[in-house]
Amino acid sequence: MAKHPRGIAPELLFTQVRGTMPYLFSESLAQEHPELEQFPPARLWRGFIPANKEEKATELSHSDYFRLCLSAHYLTCGTPVPTDVDNQIRLKLWPAKLSLETAIEMAEFVLQSRHWNFSTVSTRYTTGAPGSALENEKLSGHLGEWFTVSCAAYCAMRKSKVPEAVGMAEKLFTAIESEIARHSEIFGSLWRAKDGARSLKAAANIAHNFGDLDRVMDMWELPIGDPLRLRFYKLTALPFDGDKNLRYQGRLWVAGELYKSKLPLGSLGSGSLALENHRHFALRKPRSLREKPEFVLPTAPFFDDWGFAVAKGLSEADGQPSAELLDVFDTLAEAWIRQPGTFAYGRGLRSFMVTHPELEKRWSHSPGAASLSPLHSQVLALPKEAFEALWGEAALAEMDDIPSRA
Repeated sequence: MAKHPRGIAPELLFTQVRGTMPYLFSESLAQEHPELEQFPPARLWRGFIPANKEEKATELSHSDYFRLCLSAHYLTCGTPVPTDVDNQIRLKLWPAKLSLETAIEMAEFVLQSRHWNFSTVSTRYTTGAPGSALENEKLSGHLGEWFTVSCAAYCAMRKSKVPEAVGMAEKLFTAIESEIARHSEIFGSLWRAKDGARSLKAAANIAHNFGDLDRVMDMWELPIGDPLRLRFYKLTALPFDGDKNLRYQGRLWVAGELYKSKLPLGSLGSGSLALENHRHFALRKPRSLREKPEFVLPTAPFFDDWGFAVAKGLSEADGQPSAELLDVFDTLAEAWIRQPGTFAYGRGLRSFMVTHPELEKRWSHSPGAASLSPLHSQVLALPKEAFEALWGEAALAEMDDIPSRA
């Protein structure tokens, strides 16, 4: 069997997966989180037995190693500390000398993964408009990860003229095309329903997902004349194709513009999804945020429900704040003060203080309290419904205006 370059050792990758989501390996997972236990990447990793120091590691085939890496990525990319296998699954594990049989095995696994239930490992998703034919269709940020590996598989297949490779490239193209159309239809359903808050959440995922797709096309240096690049490159940045035809009714471009827009929020000033949805490095520090699947981060700035889940999940048996809860509270407070113009951490803090009113004093005496402004107090005072309505109304007004910029 030909050896191809690999990255991280499976045993070390196992340690990283276990470190960022220890609950995955709990004996009670099937009882407490049955959907997560059935998630194919979870089943794969729960069945992986790393070699100890006295044993020789079982030799994995190249496609088995790819499955481990892709599964680790799907599992952890929504956690505080994701595994770093991006470049492996998107490029390095698809070398030119890889046998066609192995490459097709990997591509088939990628195609299967499109239909997995990513809501078991992430809350960064929204559904189509309630009451519409799409109300149960999920638009997840994980589909951006799927776009990257499906694009990589496509690019690898395009290197060969063998009929099997040509046929697989066509299957991948069709799947990517179908998923892009689904993204457009879901966003369109929310726009028609005038659901501003959900439109924002969808826009955040669309901007992320198509940014990922563009990056992998560039990573592979996909020729400018390739059908995939001609049809789907820069969908959130360019409303028209090379022949001046409007792509996907302009919806994906509107979503991309909405993501970047500075939205007027009345007395709160302005807000931007792009400013909110960063990598949240500050939240890697509190290890307690890795203890439960309910603690994975949602789409910012909508952190209210997440804050309630953490405040409840980290309370003592008698209902009092635990040391771990206070650690997360202090981390949020410090990070929010350091990030002017953002709202997510403030919304999380509000949920903590609604759950534990005694924390209001801790907030007023937190490090950096001298930097607090009336704006901080306004953010903390707004109920969830009013906060989301403010963003939603601003989003709808912006979406009505964006097409005039085309």
